Amino acid sequence: MHTTKITVILTVLNEEKTILKLLDALFQQTYKIEKIIITDGGSIDSTENLVHQFRINNVNPEIEFIKVLGNRSVGRNVAILNATTQLIAVTDAGCIPHQNWLEELFKKYEKESVVAGYYDAVAKTGFEQAVVPYVLVMPDKVNPKTFLPATRSLLIEKETWQKVGKFNEALKWNEDYEFAQRLLRFKVSIRFAENAKVTWIPRSTLIEFWSMIWNFAKGDVEAKIWRKKVILIFTRYFFGSVLLVVFFLLGYWKSTFLLFTFFLTIYCIWAYYKNQKYLSKGKLWLPVLQITSDLAVMGGSLAGLMN
Repeated sequence: MHTTKITVILTVLNEEKTILKLLDALFQQTYKIEKIIITDGGSIDSTENLVHQFRINNVNPEIEFIKVLGNRSVGRNVAILNATTQLIAVTDAGCIPHQNWLEELFKKYEKESVVAGYYDAVAKTGFEQAVVPYVLVMPDKVNPKTFLPATRSLLIEKETWQKVGKFNEALKWNEDYEFAQRLLRFKVSIRFAENAKVTWIPRSTLIEFWSMIWNFAKGDVEAKIWRKKVILIFTRYFFGSVLLVVFFLLGYWKSTFLLFTFFLTIYCIWAYYKNQKYLSKGKLWLPVLQITSDLAVMGGSLAGLMN
């Protein structure tokens, strides 16, 4: 029987479609949860009512529901402040923790360390399958020594959270990545728990995917973070565009069209083959999602610069 008490926190905003699955999963954990603290950033759907009804029918562990005025960073900070335990486990709305999720996080825990859990995805359609490699770190690309914690699956001491400056409440998006960068700067030990998984529910439409990538990119720039892959995307499109413009201005209009078609074809083939091994269906979506994510990254980054 575990004697170390752990509080689980999560933030929600209009999560009526997923909140009960998440709560069910938390109540079935093999590691006994001391308390679940939910902070709501202003839901206008039935999220609060569903949590209230679930709380009536399930009394152990206790669920505390707090309404906050602010973004996810504010919500997480409020939840951790209200926790009475030293150890805090964090997950996100839209995720479903595996039954041994908290158990596996705790197995990797050492004093003054942060445990970074892992994740997988449940995809119902070919499109959702194609979204996964654009959002999650796929298993064959995981480096346990450099894997950074995300708020989908995380175990942290309250004291460590305070030491590194809490979650940055000025950031609406990608606050967990910026938080992870501060963990590195403070030389906090990060331990990877491969089996501490939550299942992520992918975006189901192209508009939702575009919006998610745009917000991620915008959030990075607002946090003054420029990832190598973002710089590479801008470089790729800049030099490609310059080359096409030069050909066009020199009067090689037919060559410009052929060169554009050649570049686009090669790019689509590359986008298909680099991720098709992860999919059983929906592979033709891969080139579409590659170009969509590229444009969303550039647009979101520029929007962050102008903010």
